[in-house]
Amino acid sequence: MTSKKAITQFQLIFLLIHSQVGVGVISLPYDVFLQAGGDSWISVLLTGIIIQAMILLNGALMARFPSTHLYGIMQSLFGKMMGKLLTILYCIYLISIGSLVLAKFGYIIKVWMLPQTPTWLLLCLMTFIVFYTVKDDLQIMARFFVLSSVIIFVFVALSAYSLKDLNITYILPVGERGISPILQGIKPSIYSYQGFDLLLLVYPFVQASKKGVVKAATIANVFVTIFYSFLVFTSLLFFSPNELKLVPEPVLYLIKSFSFKMIERPDLLFTSIWIILVATTYMNLLYGITLGFSHVMNTKEIKYFALIAGCLCFIVAINFQGKYEVKFLSKFSSYLIYPFAFGLPVLLLLASILFRKKEQVE
Repeated sequence: MTSKKAITQFQLIFLLIHSQVGVGVISLPYDVFLQAGGDSWISVLLTGIIIQAMILLNGALMARFPSTHLYGIMQSLFGKMMGKLLTILYCIYLISIGSLVLAKFGYIIKVWMLPQTPTWLLLCLMTFIVFYTVKDDLQIMARFFVLSSVIIFVFVALSAYSLKDLNITYILPVGERGISPILQGIKPSIYSYQGFDLLLLVYPFVQASKKGVVKAATIANVFVTIFYSFLVFTSLLFFSPNELKLVPEPVLYLIKSFSFKMIERPDLLFTSIWIILVATTYMNLLYGITLGFSHVMNTKEIKYFALIAGCLCFIVAINFQGKYEVKFLSKFSSYLIYPFAFGLPVLLLLASILFRKKEQVE
């Protein structure tokens, strides 16, 4: 473990929070509402429980390979060639998610803030900022995430301001549509929770026991679940069911409806804060890709691979600029989440048990 990669248990909490809270936060209430209606907040809570189950499962895998990250585990179980092939496929999955984050960021900024600014310039600036942070390795990223976490509480404060105009009848009666819509609402919620699988890439670098790592991941997941549930709940109480069907970014529309004496457009302030969350999510994805590339090439140098990863995400994202193009990329990426974020850890754990393979620790 190098000093540049070593992070504390406390820093891991914020690393995982920022890996999940990002580009999807402003559209989550709308996406889940289309499936679960007024019971969307229940779908988000259930998704948090599913993610927690995956964290415990990942903890079991980490216990068998305490000093090896996901890419090393795949190579240990399936051999050098197959392990590197799986690593490349996993990097392609992360590139698709990173490209989606970048493309959605460009679309939202064009619609809400800078309609005359070329999209390629927005994406280029974001990629450069993220590369500049990732190239200095994990420890610098973790420190930045701890400092920038204060903006999440600004999100909560601005959203809580809407409670003065709440209408509780919008979510009553609870469970009116039955269990099926609630379960269907889990699917769009999964995308916003994407990022919990970063745990399998960074846990060897955490200066804590494996129980401490799982505890930190649990704290991060509980926080994200409460945060997402609160945003969905406030949106459901603020917008009527007919209104919520028409606002694809309900959190931004909610903030825009506010009126302050000193701030004429609070939604612009809110969007500026949201950009930081997009950047931190993108940093985590870029780091995962960079770590995979360096592992395939058997080197510890990540600077050049971070640049390559950023360029690949930029090239893909620049080709998906419109509303329907972004929706297509989102649909494609959602299909990859299940086999890689959920299926792969289960496969690795079962393979390690069946083949009776685990890391020998002195």
